[in-house]
Formats: sequence, C-alpha cells, structure tokens
Amino acid sequence: MNWPGIAALVIFMVAYFFIASEKVNKTVAAILGATTMIFFGLFQESEKIWATYIDFNTIFLLLGMMTFVSVLEESGLFQYIGVKMAQFSGTSSKRLFILLTLFVAIMSGFLDNVTTILVAMPLTFAITEPLDIDPIPFVLGEVFASNIGGTMTLIGDPPNIMIGSEAKLDFTQFLFNTGPAAIVVFLFSDLFILLLFKKNFSKSLDKRVVKSLDPKSSIKSQRDFTLSIVFFVVTITMFLLQSVTHIENSAIAMTAGFTSILFMKGKKVDYILKKVDWSTLTFFLGLFVMVGALGDTGVLGALANSMVTLAHNSYKVMEALIISFSAILSAIIDNVPLTATLIPVIKSMHSINPKVYVDLNPLWWSLSLGACLGGNGSAVGASANVVALALLRHSYKKEISFVKFLKYGAALLFFSIFLSIGYVFLRY
Repeated sequence: MNWPGIAALVIFMVAYFFIASEKVNKTVAAILGATTMIFFGLFQESEKIWATYIDFNTIFLLLGMMTFVSVLEESGLFQYIGVKMAQFSGTSSKRLFILLTLFVAIMSGFLDNVTTILVAMPLTFAITEPLDIDPIPFVLGEVFASNIGGTMTLIGDPPNIMIGSEAKLDFTQFLFNTGPAAIVVFLFSDLFILLLFKKNFSKSLDKRVVKSLDPKSSIKSQRDFTLSIVFFVVTITMFLLQSVTHIENSAIAMTAGFTSILFMKGKKVDYILKKVDWSTLTFFLGLFVMVGALGDTGVLGALANSMVTLAHNSYKVMEALIISFSAILSAIIDNVPLTATLIPVIKSMHSINPKVYVDLNPLWWSLSLGACLGGNGSAVGASANVVALALLRHSYKKEISFVKFLKYGAALLFFSIFLSIGYVFLRY
C-alpha cells in the first residue's frame, strides 16, 4: 500500500474510533477527518471532491424525510394510531405487547428509528405505569422491532437509503427483498420476548385504565390531522410507484417534506426546520469525503480483493461474509460509517471478478440485512437503543444494563444472522 493509502487509512481509523467511542461529537470527528485528508492532499483531483464523492441523493432524501416526519409528528397522527392500538388490545397484555411492537415495526419502515421510539415509549409508559406492569419486556420488544422494521424499506434506516441511492434500488425492491426476512425475524423476536418474560405477560390489564385513554387528545388541529393522513398516503404511494414513475427518492422526499410545511405549518417554517437533525446531515458530508479518500488511494480496492480471496470465488460464501461481518460490527459501531465503507467495496467486486459477481443485488440485500439487523446486538448498536434505555431510566428509574441487553440482543442477533444467510442462499 502506498503512503497516501496508509495516511488515509490511519486518519479514517482515528476518526472512526472517535465516532464509535463517542469521545468526540461524531459530526466533528467526521468533518475533521475529511478536512485533514483534503489538507494533506490525499485525493487525486481535489477540485472534484464535492461533486464526485458526496451522495447528494442520500443527503436530500434524509433532509426531506426528516422535515416530513417533523410535520406529521406535530399533527398527532402517530400518537393517535398508537392509542387506538392500545384500546384494541382489551385486557390482554400479550396482545398489547404484540400490537405495540407491530406498531413500532411498521412505523420504523417509514420513519427513522429514533423518532419511532420517541413516539412509542411515552405511549407505552402511559399504559404500563397505571397498570403496574413491568415495562422492561415492552422496551426490549419495541427496540428490537424498531431496528427490524427499519430493515424492510428504502427509507426505514440510513444504511438502506445509502444502499438504495448507490445501487439504484427503489422502495418496492426493498420491500420485496429485505421485507420477507425482516418479517420472520420480527415474529421470532416477539415470540422470544413473550417466552422469556412469560410471567410478566400472565397479568391481565385493567379495562378501565385502557378505556380512559383518549386518542382524540393527540389531535391539535383536525385540518392538519386530515392533511397529514393525505400527505402520508400520497408519499408512500409515490415511493411504491417508483418503478413506474422513475422519480428519484430524494425528489419524492423533498416534495413531501416542504409541501407539507407549506400547507400545514406555513407559519412555523423556522420551527420545523430547527427540528431537522442538521448535525446528522453534516456528519454524512464528512463521512462521504473520508470514504472517497479510501477509494481514491486504493484502500477499498485492497479490502475488496481480500474479501474476494477469502470467499474463494464463491458467491454464497461472499453473501455469508457480508451478512456476518456487517451484522457483528453493527452491534459494536454505528452502522452508517460501516455501510459507507462497504458500499464501494461491494461495488468494485464486479470489476475484480466479473464472471462470479455478475449480479450484485444479492450482495446489496446481504449488506442491508446485516447492517440494519445488527443494531439489535447490543445496547449501543443503534441510536434507538440508547434513546429507549435513557427514557426507561428517566421515567421509571429502571436500568437494563449493557450486559443484560447483550444477553438478549446477542441471542436475537445470532438468529438474525442465521436466518438472513439461509434466506439469501435460498432466494438468490
């Protein structure tokens, strides 16, 4: 490896360490890593950095969806659906658990996992507290469901957004390729928690408390509530029709986000835009530049060659490698930089061995399943995990320790890897 490659790898690993350990704000670490690479001249054509290496389709897709979710959240739509599901559960705590986790899984297919958890946790606590039910199995089930649900769609998890943008895969393709595996993992996850906490779910719910929940209290404006339903249905329909319309993901998301602001929150534009996670968007900019430097200096090419050698020209072995590698690492570190690193590696495999790697799509699905489902492996495997445990601690003064979460999460992760490998082997 030449000195630019060594320098790029060292800078990337240092930045990665600070991103994973959270010793420094991840956005600061990513931007400083990127600017350091530019400062030392590690790019072959520095004037093309911003145009060549930054995936603006991903950036604008995230910006549009963050804006859209903020508007819908203000309308009370998600809270309304959640309370309705809780009422439908009747007196069965098992049914309540299944409905809440199903609600979280479906929501996570269309919203980011953190937003889903922020909506679901207060609702869960509002039910479990007056009924004197242990919230821990509900928190675990909903955390697992948020990461599994995000695997099902193009917009459910940032790794899928990145993969879809790079590989030109649309919403429907994700739904029909990663969706089936995610559904089976979700069913196993719920069954796993129900069996593990069998005693907790033997208690019936107080019907009076459930009936006292009022879904209408979440509606601030009937007009905005109705519009939010219309916008949500139209946006999802546009994503589903991508194979027909050929409209870019980012264009759909940006149109949905800013049209909803215009019609629903026209007088609160600044307020809505402040709710957008600008730090995450800036983090992506730095990350794309760093990964671009690794590609420019030949580091990613060397990694791709190593994986191809390890697979011994076997497509099946490569699928298993990508799933296992990305899932295990995603339980330890953020799946966004991991995905950003592996995308160009997979992309280069066709040029390394065009006979074996004719169709890269099964490898993209392998990366999606591994990177998204891997978040369930540990308490820090996904942002949603950290937020949920913090809310539990704040609301109930209860803790799910890192080791305790690892015990449950590692078991689910092992099954997820096993299932995902079996799924891609059988289907592709």
